Amino acid sequence: MRGLSRGFIDELKSGFLQPVLELVKRDFTLCLEIRKNYINIYYRGGNILKIAEKGHVFDASFDRKYLDEKQTRVRKGPTKLGTTNDVMAWIDEVPFLKHEMDLWFRKHPKDEREFQQLMVRENNFGNSAKSTDYFICDIEYAEGKKRFDLIAVHWPSTSVDRKNNTGLGLAFIEMKYLDKAMAWKTGLLEHIQGINEFLGDRANLINIKDEMKQVFNQKRELGLINNEMPIESFSEDEPEYILALANHDPESSILKRELAERPACPHAELRFVVSSFMGYGLYQEHIYTFDDFKRRFLD
Repeated sequence: MRGLSRGFIDELKSGFLQPVLELVKRDFTLCLEIRKNYINIYYRGGNILKIAEKGHVFDASFDRKYLDEKQTRVRKGPTKLGTTNDVMAWIDEVPFLKHEMDLWFRKHPKDEREFQQLMVRENNFGNSAKSTDYFICDIEYAEGKKRFDLIAVHWPSTSVDRKNNTGLGLAFIEMKYLDKAMAWKTGLLEHIQGINEFLGDRANLINIKDEMKQVFNQKRELGLINNEMPIESFSEDEPEYILALANHDPESSILKRELAERPACPHAELRFVVSSFMGYGLYQEHIYTFDDFKRRFLD
């Protein structure tokens, strides 16, 4: 199950790992995600730093695929973290790591992942987070062969709703960038089939609710989600399966064609999110059922 030990959280909040957490909270281009006994810190959707707890030791690493080994100026930080000096050696390298990743992303763009991270920022701790109706619990969720871009809690932003932390909605969000991504091997039809298979086993839904409750509450404790209350429980209702289609071309026929061939989605409510004046905030007024979306944008 995803989550960090009490000792890991304490080190991030007030121990020698605190500079890492403070950097993420000051630098909105970074995003900290909780995994099983480790954290990934993302920059533009790429993993800029991984810190893993191994017993009483913490390992640190950077995915060196982002480096041009012939030209890089990046120095390798210590692989074992035990002191503040070890941590600061990595933090001092962050500007250089960002530069290397910028160059790599120019050649190998990962637009969907970058937009996922923007969605996290806007809905979890950005200036709009208090008014949007969803918080992002996790991104790039992977379990076996199953992959989900984002997993969120539907928590309406009214003052009354924000005081109630029980029976909250669970939402899976699939991000697609440009129309061609909707028709690839991992296009819309395959993703709907995938959510059907995953939710067809009720144990998966129970487990992921437990995971997302823990991840949300730990991120909130670390100050990475701007909300006053933790999650107590999720609703027994079917989760939402929300398609976020970035930069859809209205003149393209791909979306209409793919949706015409869509399989049934019996274990989740298929929905579509439309941006609020070009932003990435998730407002429930702009999340449509399939029929409403089709009537408004496709007919």
